[in-house]
Amino acid sequence: MTTQGAGKPTLMTRMAAAFKGEVPADELEAYRRAGGLVYAELEHAEILRRQLAQDGVNLWYGPQGAARQLLCTWNAFVLQTIGEHLLDADYAADPRTTGYVPQVTGRQVAACFDQVEGWVSYARQAAGNPGYLLERELQLPADLPAWAEADPCPLPHLQGMLAASRAIRGHAEVAFGVFEQTVVDGDWHKVDLQRLRQLAAEAATSADYAEGLLDTDPQQRMHEAIEQRLQRALEIYYHLGQLIAMPQLIAGYRGLAVRPAVPSATAPVANPRYFDQWCLTDPQKRDVWQANPRARQAIKEMWEYDPDPAATLRIQAEIDAAFKDGSVTYATDADRKPFGSYYCCPWGAIYLARRPVIIGGTTLRAMQQFTYEVSAEDVPKGGKFKREIIVANFRPTREINYCDPDGLHGG
Repeated sequence: MTTQGAGKPTLMTRMAAAFKGEVPADELEAYRRAGGLVYAELEHAEILRRQLAQDGVNLWYGPQGAARQLLCTWNAFVLQTIGEHLLDADYAADPRTTGYVPQVTGRQVAACFDQVEGWVSYARQAAGNPGYLLERELQLPADLPAWAEADPCPLPHLQGMLAASRAIRGHAEVAFGVFEQTVVDGDWHKVDLQRLRQLAAEAATSADYAEGLLDTDPQQRMHEAIEQRLQRALEIYYHLGQLIAMPQLIAGYRGLAVRPAVPSATAPVANPRYFDQWCLTDPQKRDVWQANPRARQAIKEMWEYDPDPAATLRIQAEIDAAFKDGSVTYATDADRKPFGSYYCCPWGAIYLARRPVIIGGTTLRAMQQFTYEVSAEDVPKGGKFKREIIVANFRPTREINYCDPDGLHGG
C-alpha cells in the first residue's frame, strides 16, 4: 500500500498544473482513501489462503465460497494498486504539481478506482455466503478496465505502471507458490499447471523488458512500445491471480483475445416489411414506449431519416448475438434491479459486458456498461445520422429525448 497523498494545492501548484494541462486529483484521492480497505481484505484473504494450504485443501475441489473470496479480493487489490502507483509516480516526478495529474492518468486511475468497491463487495458476499455464484453475474476471469489513451504516454505514467506491476508480481508469485503446494495430484492437473507457469513467465518477461527499456531514459517514440508491454504484464497478472484462486477456470481460459460479436444468419434485414421498427428499444420497457403516441411518432421519423437502416440493424444484431452467447447482459443496480431504458429515442437497454467483446467497432471490457444510441436529431440541421455505442456509468434520470427539433422534454 502506498501512502503518499496530496494536500491542499497552493496557488503556485495550481498555476504549474494549469501550464502543464493537468487536472485536479482531489476526487481520486478521496477514492484512494476509501479504497484503503482493500488491504484489510487482502490480509484476510492471505490468511485464508495459507490456512487452506495448511489444511491440505486443493482449490480445484475445495470450498468455492473461499475461492470466490480470494478471486474478488485479488481483483480489488490489483485495481487499487494500479491507481495508487499511477498517482504517486506522477507526484514524485514533479512535486510542484502534487494533487494534479495528466488527463490520461486521471482517466486511468478513475477507471481502476471505480471498480474497487464492487470487487470488495463481491469478496465479502462470497465470504458471507458460500453459495453465492458470482460467475452467474460476470464472466470470469474478469478483465482490467479499458486503457486510457495518450500519444505519447507521459513517462511518469509508465513509471507508475511499472511500479504497480512489481507490487502485483510479488503477490502473484507468493500466491502461486502457496497454490502449487496444495496440488497433491499434480499429474492430474499437469496441463493446467503448465498453463499457469506459462502465463507467469509471459507476464514477467513483458514487465522485465519494459523495465529494461525504461532504464535507457527512452525517447517519446519508444513510450508506446513500453506501454504495450506493461499493459500486457498487468493484464496477465490480473488473470493469473484469478485463475490461481479458481483453478476450475483454467480449462476454459481464452487468454487476452477480444472477439467480435457475430450476428446470426437469421438477423433482421433492412426491409420495412420484415423487421420490427421497435427492435432497438429496451425489450424490458418496449410495451411502455409503444403505448406512448409521441414515442411511436419518434420511432417512425427516426427510421425515415436513417440513410442506411442495414447498418443500424447490424449493430443491434451484434448486441443481440452477444446477449445470446452471454457476453453481455442487462445492467442492474445495487439491488439487482435492471436499469431503465436509455433516455434518448429509440430508448435502448442499458447493458453490462460480462467478457471482452467488440460491438459496432467498439471494444468493450468486462464490467463496462453501455447502450446503443441511434439518433436522427441532427439530420434536419445538416448533421449526420448517429449510430454509436455509448460506454458510461449510467445514472437514473427523468429526462426524455424524442429526437425532435425541440430537444429535451421532462418525463
